[in-house]
Amino acid sequence: MSDLAITARCWEELAALPDEVAEHILEVFVARRGADPESGETMHGVGGPLRKLHADLSGGRSIRAVTWYDRGRDVCWLLAAGDHTVYERVERLARTDGHLPTAADIANFEADAPVRLVERVLRQARPALEAALAAPGTAVPVTETPPPRASFLVEGDRLWVRVVMFEQGRRQLSERQVGAIWAGVFGAGQAAMDYPSGGGAWDSIYLVGPCPSPDDYPPPRRLDLP
Repeated sequence: MSDLAITARCWEELAALPDEVAEHILEVFVARRGADPESGETMHGVGGPLRKLHADLSGGRSIRAVTWYDRGRDVCWLLAAGDHTVYERVERLARTDGHLPTAADIANFEADAPVRLVERVLRQARPALEAALAAPGTAVPVTETPPPRASFLVEGDRLWVRVVMFEQGRRQLSERQVGAIWAGVFGAGQAAMDYPSGGGAWDSIYLVGPCPSPDDYPPPRRLDLP
């Protein structure tokens, strides 16, 4: 699954919008581009290709945004957001390449790599949990590549979470990242680090706790305004 990111200029645009509108744009961006970073109608006459994102609200409020998928880094960027005039604004910026992520945007994105490792697991947590509940005793992959590799296994009323810590002789996750996955999967519920009765793989850690209900799991995913 591709990463998602927002340029600093677009953050400023979002901050100037009513909270309800900004949050709705972010929800639509995560839902649609998280599922397919190259979805949406293509804009013509600008470099990219850029994609239009429609995020209309009730009451006839026309909400628009523009995204760009950087295949080389496997990240979909939210470039601009606002009303229907956003397309004209992007076209003007494109004359000087001002619509694309800046060097600072890219540097910040790369610096956030440790956080994104955890997000990859949490983004796929619900469908993996549903699959694991449907097939008790079977390990269901949550994430495979890029790392971290993780899987769920339901055993009775307990959920086992396997997280691969070492790949090709290198540690993939810090203790803080493991703690974030722990909290993201089990929330405030009781969980522990343990090994399955049949033993576990040397390269992995295992978390086990009460199996959460998929109806309200995981907590709503959103990108908070800074």
